[in-house]
Amino acid sequence: PFVTHHHQSTQHYKNLIKQYSPTMATATTHLVVPGQIIVEGGDDFLRGHGTYVEQLDLNKVRLVASVAGHVERVNKLVSVIPVASHLYHGQVGDLVVGRIVAIQSTRWKVTIAADTASRRAAILPLSGVHLPGGVQRVRTQEDSREMRLLYQEGDLVSAEVHNAHADGTLMLHTRSMRYGKLENGCLVIVPPSLIARRKNHFIQILNDTTTILLGTNG
Repeated sequence: PFVTHHHQSTQHYKNLIKQYSPTMATATTHLVVPGQIIVEGGDDFLRGHGTYVEQLDLNKVRLVASVAGHVERVNKLVSVIPVASHLYHGQVGDLVVGRIVAIQSTRWKVTIAADTASRRAAILPLSGVHLPGGVQRVRTQEDSREMRLLYQEGDLVSAEVHNAHADGTLMLHTRSMRYGKLENGCLVIVPPSLIARRKNHFIQILNDTTTILLGTNG
């Protein structure tokens, strides 16, 4: 992995893209660096990942890149696909693998960064998990007191990204029998860029005796 810096030239990032993703280099040459303005004037766009909005006045805003990468436009949605392979930028629907690092009143904090030194954490709310026995009801104070019966600090869990906030915070859920606490296995950490988004991130091998979970966060 490599680290991006604000002072690097656009040509520098073009060279990086050619080195790490040749097909990407031929697909687009619209590269931006952090802080570079992508759209200015009006609000005829939707903010995608890798960007943030600056309010200039009551009727004028502009969209600015928060990472170095190439601009992707889908109708009104404008995103920046980063060239820094060691960073994970979550999207709704992503399967992630993380570790419980803290338990608060009605939520767990889950670290999902491959680089644990970054201490980037997502949020798994109590309302986003299955209660024992699959009971469907409003969570109570008793449920809050018994959260450690579900997940404790240090537990490794798989979850799905339910929502991505503007500040980059990811909200998770495990409301599926496929998600939850991971046991009796081995964790392998790789750069997130090596994990392509696909319809199925669960792979069965060795005559269905072993399951591989491909977390989009690496």
